[in-house]
Amino acid sequence: AFGSSTITKTLVTEAIAQFERTLISGNSKFDKFSNGEVALTPQEQNGIDVFMDETRGDCFHCHGNPNNPLWTDNKFNNNGLDATFSDIVFGLVTGNPNDNGKFKSPSLRKLAYTAPYMHDGRFATLDQVIEHYSTGLQASSTIDPLMKKVAQGGVNLSEQDKADLKAFLLTL
Repeated sequence: AFGSSTITKTLVTEAIAQFERTLISGNSKFDKFSNGEVALTPQEQNGIDVFMDETRGDCFHCHGNPNNPLWTDNKFNNNGLDATFSDIVFGLVTGNPNDNGKFKSPSLRKLAYTAPYMHDGRFATLDQVIEHYSTGLQASSTIDPLMKKVAQGGVNLSEQDKADLKAFLLTL
């Protein structure tokens, strides 16, 4: 990198900074919508409504809202992936068993380009992720209290709401 085989603190810092600038999108369709440059389709608009609605998608608690450009709360949450844990990394780091099964909520920016999904890559497609939150939630002792519909297996989205949510997410 930078035309040299020498490794210095400055060059490493510059390389990391350059890499990080590639991770966040600032010119997505949603950004253009926010700037009044384009309109969302009716499907994309319903998708953001699903995302922001506590009784339908309920996504915003962990992944933010239009006023949060990173689309994450940057917190560690248990999103109902497993009823029991073999992967307790955060709990090992903190030493608190109440942190078992918790992982950092990622940014939803450039979501179309970041598969596979979840900390362990268990979902190959965005459709699988949406289905997890719709019908695949697993109750556990450390489930995040914001996962209010875990007893029903998830938010139970209609097929239309799933498609619309995906359409919105792809604008990010």
